[in-house]
Amino acid sequence: MARMRAPGPTLTARELDILRQLARGLGNREIARALFVSEATVKTHLRRIYDKLGVETRAGAVAVAKEQRLLP
Repeated sequence: MARMRAPGPTLTARELDILRQLARGLGNREIARALFVSEATVKTHLRRIYDKLGVETRAGAVAVAKEQRLLP
């Protein structure tokens, strides 16, 4: 019920793609290669992910995403 009252952040499909790669332990370069985007694009998406999840680190993003069941 609490989830229905206060839904979690809405991430785009691409942000979720990047978050999944992040959870696998990949760096920006590897994520960019896997998703066929530039490293700058990965960094932009990461900043948006951090803002939406209210974190400042990669580990924090993965932890919050798992806590909010955005990742398996």
